Amino acid sequence: MASDYDNQLIESVTVRRHRLLTALLFGDNPNERRWMDSLRLFILSVAAAAVIAAVCVGYSFVTNLLAENRAKQEQQTGQLRQILPADRQQGSWPGPHVPGPDARWPDAPGAGSSTPRYGTGA
Repeated sequence: MASDYDNQLIESVTVRRHRLLTALLFGDNPNERRWMDSLRLFILSVAAAAVIAAVCVGYSFVTNLLAENRAKQEQQTGQLRQILPADRQQGSWPGPHVPGPDARWPDAPGAGSSTPRYGTGA
């Protein structure tokens, strides 16, 4: 009999603590509590939708920016290919011409010598 009374007391204390905790967290009016829960859920849903939309807009912006940069780079490369001679595009042109040791400059003084002279002097 004594243990039965003790169990009832423990259970009533547990129920009272639970009611006090829910009243503290949500208020005493259960109708208001349901309305607040619905409003809280709605606000959280709107916030989640805003975050998802912001991620989508950011991804779209970065993708568009990269595509524009790639298009500009391809356009500049296309213009560069039009400027360069055709044999340079095919890879047959070795690069800048560097005269060898036996190069002769016909308009330079001492054109008969094997060493080209630079500048205006002797």
